Amino acid sequence: MNKKKQLLETPLVSVIVPIYNVEEYLSKCLDSLIQQTYKNIEIVLVDDGSQDDSISICKQYAARDLRIQLITQENAGVTSARMNGFFHAHGDWIMFVDADDYVSTHIINLMVQAQQTYQVDMVSCQYYDVIDGQEVPSLIRPNLGYYNQEKIRELLASNFLYDKHTEWAGMTGYLCTRLFKRCFVQAALEAGKGLVHSEDQIGMFKVLYSINSMYVMQAPLYYYVVRQGQATRSYNAAYWKNFELFFKRLQEIDQKGYLKEQIPNRAMMILKSLIKMEFTNDKLSVFQRYRSVKKNFSNDLCLLGKDADISAMGRKTRLQYYLVIHRAFFLYGAFIYLNRLLKRLVK
Repeated sequence: MNKKKQLLETPLVSVIVPIYNVEEYLSKCLDSLIQQTYKNIEIVLVDDGSQDDSISICKQYAARDLRIQLITQENAGVTSARMNGFFHAHGDWIMFVDADDYVSTHIINLMVQAQQTYQVDMVSCQYYDVIDGQEVPSLIRPNLGYYNQEKIRELLASNFLYDKHTEWAGMTGYLCTRLFKRCFVQAALEAGKGLVHSEDQIGMFKVLYSINSMYVMQAPLYYYVVRQGQATRSYNAAYWKNFELFFKRLQEIDQKGYLKEQIPNRAMMILKSLIKMEFTNDKLSVFQRYRSVKKNFSNDLCLLGKDADISAMGRKTRLQYYLVIHRAFFLYGAFIYLNRLLKRLVK
């Protein structure tokens, strides 16, 4: 069988790569894509207003590989870049890869094989966290195998957003690590518009609400590079409004109420994280941190979180819950400070 006939018999996969100031990582990412063993691909690079040498690197690769198309836009964020790439993509199947990550050279071939074997709307693989060059396998979430619509609904209703025993979401929220049927992608991206955090997770929820089947692979084929300073997310005051919008969108999508019992616990977990970020913001004095919490605290998130099921939580977590619900910010700050002090002493 000649190469032209092979390409005609395999579906075109569009790989969309949003790019912003990643000159240090970009070549490794692009090398992993142009070396794919599955050849019928197009690589859609979307430069989101980079200020470094990323655009020059993209042009060099596009000049040597005709499967690459380069799009440029003013800086508008990852969701906008992905959407722009999607509108320029021609494939019936869509993948997303972040420009500071890289993938196995077999990822598309193995995902397409799984899709064709099980005839599903989405395929999901596992991934490695790459921390200081060390590849750490991710936790497998959800369980491996084939999911029909009924099993997908069971996943949504059980622990998609929050598992009360682990405090983890029952499914990773990344749009990367997945192969999507094209018809489900636009709505997923639109669900994340306006969010600066967790836009992938709400996009995944939209997808799962819509698809009829999926397959979860065992193989870790995606390499998520944890950049220096990225492991601990820095504080951003916009996160408070972001998560108000996040939960509003979840509830709008969740017309069947699959997440009704998970949302309060997830909201409480996020509230605790945001308060911790405030009180560990070393750019502010202790008094300024306290004032910042009082100013930014979200009553909407608190109302969602007050119905959290704390029966399976330890004493420490239950104490945090009560301090948050009763807005005892000074005591909560003291709690965080003592925890940090104890950890330093243990070291």
